[in-house]
Amino acid sequence: MSALVQTLRSTAARGQSLLEPVWRRVRARATVDTRALAALRVALGVTLLGDLLHRAQYLERFYTDSGVYPLSAAEVTYTQYNGLSVHALSGSLWVQQLLFVVAGLLAVALILGYRTRLVGLLSLLFLFSLHGRNPAVLNGGDRLLRVLLLVSLVVPLGERWSVDALRRGSARQTVTSFGTAAVLVQPVAVLTVNAILKHEGETWYAGDGIEIALRNDSMSILLGNVLVEYPALLTLLNYGWVTLLAGSPVFLLLTVGRLRALAVFAYLGAFTGMALTMAVGVFPFVLAASVLPFLTTPFWDTLARRVPAGWRDRLPTADQLGPVGRPPVEHRLFETARGTDYGSVAGYTVTYARSLLTVLGLVTLLWIVAFSALDVTDYESPVGFTEHLDQQEWGLYAPDPSESYSWYITAAELSNGSTVDVLDGGQVTYDRPPDAAAEYDSFRHRKYLQAVRRSGSGQTGAIAAQYHDWACDRATAAYGNSVETVTLYRMYQPSPLGGTYDEEPTRISVVRGGCS
Repeated sequence: MSALVQTLRSTAARGQSLLEPVWRRVRARATVDTRALAALRVALGVTLLGDLLHRAQYLERFYTDSGVYPLSAAEVTYTQYNGLSVHALSGSLWVQQLLFVVAGLLAVALILGYRTRLVGLLSLLFLFSLHGRNPAVLNGGDRLLRVLLLVSLVVPLGERWSVDALRRGSARQTVTSFGTAAVLVQPVAVLTVNAILKHEGETWYAGDGIEIALRNDSMSILLGNVLVEYPALLTLLNYGWVTLLAGSPVFLLLTVGRLRALAVFAYLGAFTGMALTMAVGVFPFVLAASVLPFLTTPFWDTLARRVPAGWRDRLPTADQLGPVGRPPVEHRLFETARGTDYGSVAGYTVTYARSLLTVLGLVTLLWIVAFSALDVTDYESPVGFTEHLDQQEWGLYAPDPSESYSWYITAAELSNGSTVDVLDGGQVTYDRPPDAAAEYDSFRHRKYLQAVRRSGSGQTGAIAAQYHDWACDRATAAYGNSVETVTLYRMYQPSPLGGTYDEEPTRISVVRGGCS
């Protein structure tokens, strides 16, 4: 019996010694420098703040009862969000302004790293509430921002470069956990799923995807309007982008050290190019934030050496400073409890909290993998299961980019026979504009008008009906009782794939009705 036990122990020891190099490599690739987590925290906070400032320009139109999407429409459309949005408690402008200010303050607190995990959770709840108030203006980048913020809650975003670190008086150099693995796997899942979906199409792996995407004049902006004149360069960029998508598991997950940091800058360059060429909202900024945890310790050490010596002396670390100010109240309570009969309870509480974070990190990792697998297979998840958790499908221009584009005209017909543009007050023209993207105030206006177009009968028909009523009110305020009808036209234009337009735009009536 003792010989058998000895044999089993020997076998287990040999197995452990054989697996040790494997686990060492896995841990090395799941380890994240806490300065990279700080960069992720700042990037998330800046993105949230920038998104709020952008939305605030059109706050009244999209989030109040005097706009295109009042609460009466919100209650009968996108009903999966009913009861989940604080922003839907009132349609008054001042309430929305107050909620925007609170969300902005939370974003600033996240940037500074003050009570980071609590502030991050509150920011996520406010973001979900804002999205639930008007889902018609959202795109995939908004959904990705929610998911990335959720996943980031399982890692210590406030470990370095934060108010929390200063109050704590200490900071770890690196972190390894299921949570860090989840944060690293998340962008790889996004890119890999998109690569698989693009493979189902016919254009991306043939080298034509980017050119077709940039020929979409309603989406192409800034540098995109210039690059479209260089098809050979676009083909090269197309294959480079597909390589980054399909190769992300290798380039990001399997590399370490300087090679991994170099790969990160390749992706950051691609995301910068996306922001400069396509009107896709926060998508490139969230993607850029998601790959920051891959920046390794050698990169941050090299960057630190580039800081002038005088600046380094003025910026002591948390370890050098020691605790600044009073520790957080929960820390003070635990310290007090340790000196009493409740010391064991306090110790168990800390241990339980750490164990809970470990479990949450593992669940998050499995969730990312499971939902990514669902989106590239034919398996259907349980009905309603993904309505709030959100699937991991990121179909940006997948499987193929559209070979046409649209812009919209809101026209009011007056009693004298003339027709005026409701939005800018000028005469209506149905000619193709020199820049279709400029016909929209922002990408959110484009998304909303697409929702109006798709709005049919029944519940979703309220979106089209409310837009008509809003346009009538706006036209009547400008032209009085002379307004007879208001029509929303969709101007449909096939893209000039050969470099020239072969067809003229087609005018399609989307919503039409009288104004009484």
